[in-house]
Amino acid sequence: MHMNFRSKLCCLAVCAAFFSGSEAFARTPSDTVILPQYIADEVVAVVGRSHILLSDLERTTDEVVRLRHQTGTLSNRPARDEAFETLLLQKMLAEQARADSLDKELRGGLDDQVERQMQEMIEEAGSVKALERKYRKEIYAIKDDLKQQAEDMQLANIMQSDVMQKVEITYRDVADFFASLPLDSLEMVPEQYIYAQIVRFPPETEERKFEVRQKLLEYRQRILDGENLGALARLYSMDPGTARNGGEWGPGNINQLVYPIVEVLETLKPGMVSEIVETEYGYHIVELLSLRGELVHFRQILLKPTFTVEETEREMKLLDSVARSVGTDKKAFDEAVALYSMDRETNQNGGVVFNGLLAKQQFNAKYASPKFMKDALMPQDYIPLSRLKEGEVSAPYEAVDLGTGSTVYKVVRLNKVIPSHRASLQEDYEIIADFALQNKQQIELDKWVRRAVETMYVWIAPEYRNYEFEHNWLKK
Repeated sequence: MHMNFRSKLCCLAVCAAFFSGSEAFARTPSDTVILPQYIADEVVAVVGRSHILLSDLERTTDEVVRLRHQTGTLSNRPARDEAFETLLLQKMLAEQARADSLDKELRGGLDDQVERQMQEMIEEAGSVKALERKYRKEIYAIKDDLKQQAEDMQLANIMQSDVMQKVEITYRDVADFFASLPLDSLEMVPEQYIYAQIVRFPPETEERKFEVRQKLLEYRQRILDGENLGALARLYSMDPGTARNGGEWGPGNINQLVYPIVEVLETLKPGMVSEIVETEYGYHIVELLSLRGELVHFRQILLKPTFTVEETEREMKLLDSVARSVGTDKKAFDEAVALYSMDRETNQNGGVVFNGLLAKQQFNAKYASPKFMKDALMPQDYIPLSRLKEGEVSAPYEAVDLGTGSTVYKVVRLNKVIPSHRASLQEDYEIIADFALQNKQQIELDKWVRRAVETMYVWIAPEYRNYEFEHNWLKK
């Protein structure tokens, strides 16, 4: 089958980039040493104001082949044809993003990304000189090309997200999608778990809160004195999801954020750094990068209090006592949840945990499901659950809260195990809805591409017009 549109973009995310130039040789007047000279590479296509070089095509073809081997993807068209269309799609999305002023949403961190790519390429080539010979370009020019490629890839992703975020799905959409599937194509749904939990957070004393706030005040002053928040975030932020990217979040929908962060971001101007913000995740300082409608882009440093061994043992002993007292009595467990659990998302519904991925995508709680496939469970939860029979409660254990990234202590109760079965709309609505959403997004994306191909300037060099394309790039 052909790789779908998102697969093509995913392929380009790992492409090294615009490598251009061909090598010629000249003899110097003073000696016989042969030195490399660089001449312009061959332009194979132009999309809007961007061009695609022959070396781009060669590099991307290598990446498509590598990706096929890595994922086991089969295709009935040559990798070079697929690579060419992937480049055309990326350039078109990036050009449209610039036309729509979405380039303001570009996140930083490109220099670090390019440097990592450069090191990988040098190691693969064997040396800097070998890399320059391979791509017929000096190292600084290769870096420039990599940075441009990374920027185009970001813009393509931003443009794609802008199109896909507008897609909504209804029950009728899901039902029609399921009805369109051939019966013999319905796959077996793996074993699923429904479980509940009692969660305890370590106690936050006023002394610990004060220590954290003092550190954040120090970091804020350093930023105001000229240091970069991103650099400090990499060193000190305790949010694993953003720290490695210099504390950057987004661009993304502001409605995905907790209210205290939203409230602060809406009062800032780009480049401004907030005072300390307290949320359920800990304590933050944030720097607004951009806010356009509901699309927000910001940096943050997150700190959380740390705790002693004695405090940890106290919470674990409490949970152990609770687990022993409730046994397999569901009513007693529900009462213990209301009395002891500190998790606001589950302590009002008997501790039942919901898989909210699709709900978050749609910003609609009706898509949340209490069913978890085995592979969707984190090992920290699957291991204790796998040892239980229905109705049993685990021993207490330490875990990481997936929402906040904070250390928590918990016990889990296995409410039900759903055996592997063939997919049905009644039993597996949430799973089918996720596939239906992806299908509808893909259809909308394809429509957008067809319209853009018709309206945007596209030129392909004559000797490259016999490639197999899925879209009408030649506008026949």
